[in-house]
Amino acid sequence: MPNEIEEAGYVTIRTFIIGDWEYIELRDDEDSPILRLGETDPRVDWIEDDPNEQVITIQIVVSGDDPEITLPQTFAVSALFNVDVGGDALAVEEFTEFTMTDEADQLTVQHSIEVPAL
Repeated sequence: MPNEIEEAGYVTIRTFIIGDWEYIELRDDEDSPILRLGETDPRVDWIEDDPNEQVITIQIVVSGDDPEITLPQTFAVSALFNVDVGGDALAVEEFTEFTMTDEADQLTVQHSIEVPAL
């Protein structure tokens, strides 16, 4: 009979995610990619990155004057990747649509992942 992994196993999984899933992509309301940024970009940060906690969260902040964004632009989905181009999404999260229309507009998206805890 299969057994559940120990808490140390979940900590290892969370640590792997934080270290490996370092790209976040924002998509429009038709699920088309708008931009993908890595955690080395100052607009991206793991804001909840304690592998001992059940939920880990990566945040991206974009503005209407960012060079990757053509206005007007609607945002609706975030996706996490372990590669900067191509690859398969490892986690996808929909959020309330936001249409950026002005260079002064700013969008903050927090993508949370829950890894079970004992």
